Amino acid sequence: MSQNETTIDIPAYFHTILFAYQTRLKQILGSGEAVFVQPVLATIGKIDAEKGLSTIRGSTPAEILENFAKDLTASKVVEKAWLEQTGFDEFVFHVDGCVFAAHTHDVLKPRDVVCPLALIAMSIFQGATGKKVTVTESEFTPDGSKTVIE
Repeated sequence: MSQNETTIDIPAYFHTILFAYQTRLKQILGSGEAVFVQPVLATIGKIDAEKGLSTIRGSTPAEILENFAKDLTASKVVEKAWLEQTGFDEFVFHVDGCVFAAHTHDVLKPRDVVCPLALIAMSIFQGATGKKVTVTESEFTPDGSKTVIE
């Protein structure tokens, strides 16, 4: 990431806003908040397709998600991202050393929500397979997360 010329960390604010929205929707709507996940993933996919936010490379969902994990690591947003294949088109997406985690995980103690970086991975998975993902929640660590994608 480039060096900030101000003390305001706008990317961290965006990350925090996503957690705040997910948390409040869950508190207000309960499990009904899950109806928002598919439209959010579709919007991410549409913007990605029209504006080329990521370069989707690979011939299989596993290869495409592995390349996304490598790109995420190369972007310096995370120290390490990787994919664990648990079945046919079933994965666990891991993130360690996320630069945003220190701003949110210890304060918000997220649970029952999805890591915003995993939402991107889910959108990529849907684009690669044409299948809708099962809505799952991330398991958070102090500096990362793991999320089932299937």
